Amino acid sequence: MPLPGLTEFLQELESHCHTQAIATFLNGQGESLGIELTRHRQWVEYGEHHTSKALFMAKLINGCEPVASLILRSLTSEIDELTQLPIKEIRGYILQRHGDDLSFEKLPPTTMFACHNTDAETGEVLPLEQSVRYC
Repeated sequence: MPLPGLTEFLQELESHCHTQAIATFLNGQGESLGIELTRHRQWVEYGEHHTSKALFMAKLINGCEPVASLILRSLTSEIDELTQLPIKEIRGYILQRHGDDLSFEKLPPTTMFACHNTDAETGEVLPLEQSVRYC
């Protein structure tokens, strides 16, 4: 049985998967896992294998000590007038396990913008990516 907070977090991710999305999880030990989410009308498929969702859930449950992060990149059906590319929404979350539960905090759009457009090593501003909405 999934932890209540895990179920709530998966619902949060799925609510922002309009057609396709990529979730990139970074656990407390600095190991990353990326998984594609694909919407099929009323349900969301995780990865390409029937066990992908269970693996993703296990990584979330076991990787959030002391804390972890997840970035969700969602493609929308909206087209950017300038680039003619689909608009991508970017969201970030901080995750933490508390005993038998998982909590998450959504990062503000301004924080996501700053993180996504700053070189982590040098602190220099990076060129802005086109057709992106920070949520």
